[in-house]
Amino acid sequence: MYNRRSALLTNNFAMLLYGISAVLIGPTLPGIVVDLEISLSAAGLVSSMQNAGGFAGAVIMLVLAERMSRPKTVVVSFVLLGAALIWIGASTNYVPLLFAFAASGLFIRVLDVMLNAYTGELAGAESGRRLSALHTFFGVGAFGGPLLAAAAMRAGANWSAVYIAAGATYFVVLAGFAVVMRSYLHVHSDGVRSDSARSHKAQSDGNDSVSARDATNPVAEHDQWSREHTSSHGIVAALGVLLFFYAIHQIGVVSWLPYFLQNQLRTGADFASVGLSMYWVGIIAGRILASIIADRVGSARMLCVGLFAAALTTGGGVLVSHGIQAVLLFAVAGLAGGATIPLAYSVAYGAAPGNAGRITAILAVIMLAGRVIGPWLIGVTADTASILVAMSIPAVVLAGAGSLAGWIWLGGVRRET
Repeated sequence: MYNRRSALLTNNFAMLLYGISAVLIGPTLPGIVVDLEISLSAAGLVSSMQNAGGFAGAVIMLVLAERMSRPKTVVVSFVLLGAALIWIGASTNYVPLLFAFAASGLFIRVLDVMLNAYTGELAGAESGRRLSALHTFFGVGAFGGPLLAAAAMRAGANWSAVYIAAGATYFVVLAGFAVVMRSYLHVHSDGVRSDSARSHKAQSDGNDSVSARDATNPVAEHDQWSREHTSSHGIVAALGVLLFFYAIHQIGVVSWLPYFLQNQLRTGADFASVGLSMYWVGIIAGRILASIIADRVGSARMLCVGLFAAALTTGGGVLVSHGIQAVLLFAVAGLAGGATIPLAYSVAYGAAPGNAGRITAILAVIMLAGRVIGPWLIGVTADTASILVAMSIPAVVLAGAGSLAGWIWLGGVRRET
């Protein structure tokens, strides 16, 4: 019988494929510019349309997530994302291409929200570990996607073939999983949702926060105290601001680290690309680590310590004068803060059990706002001050995120009387 563990594994592989396809725009955009003969500003609008579609998807999920079947929505959005990728590859004119990218962004966000919500629901008290594993698969996909696209184009494929192949892969994978899809779609029939809700309710009522063996675990007891004496609405709001700050950090580093290495530290372009890859390697390693120890250490505690460590190492990476030192420090920053998103989701699900879909959508909308603002804010600061000052922004916002994580971990509000 198809059980929860198999459903979680299915979610992980869906996230891996989603991670590969979500980052294809970087390596393929130069080819799009040449083939469609568009300006760089028009090319920038391509990415903006994809993000706009993602924002629309997050808003839709904000309204509908709790009314829709998690597994059914995962499968439908998976199919539609594959179709949107094929549409991108088949677009020979600029305007249809824009709409195709907007559609891909929409279905990417719906799939992302539901994969997170469904995994959190299936995992119950193990959500910190399971969500970290889910995001590890995304990180591996995001790391490998550009490499696969670049290899295909070096072998003679053009950008359109890359998207068509990516979209076709969705349908091939779905066909391969066809024999288990019926069971996957009906995992809820064995009471997963109610079991998950009861698990979180047991946590908030003072039962074990992880499992029976953790009954005397001081970390588990402290996390339990925090949930009992902190407003769930306050926790979710604080996590929203925390993820807004983290989104500014992550997209800022991804967008500007190569430029910083080349223009501030005078490294070569190839070394700058390696530096960015090392940051992603750190993120992947951080998520793997969290998937192993989150249940024992506590998600809120890991958030607090990890974010402050990432803030310090990010600041150190900006201040050092040698490229190798900077890359190593940014890699450590990726390691320390890499599990921020899944850990924040885990804390939010524990604070408000039974609302995983709506909470995921809320946090996704807030993160998207940070991703829109981050690159622009750093660019404006670089123009008006310097790239050195601008790259300090990711460190500062992480320190703010760490402070919010500390507030959550330590209880947040006064004890109830």
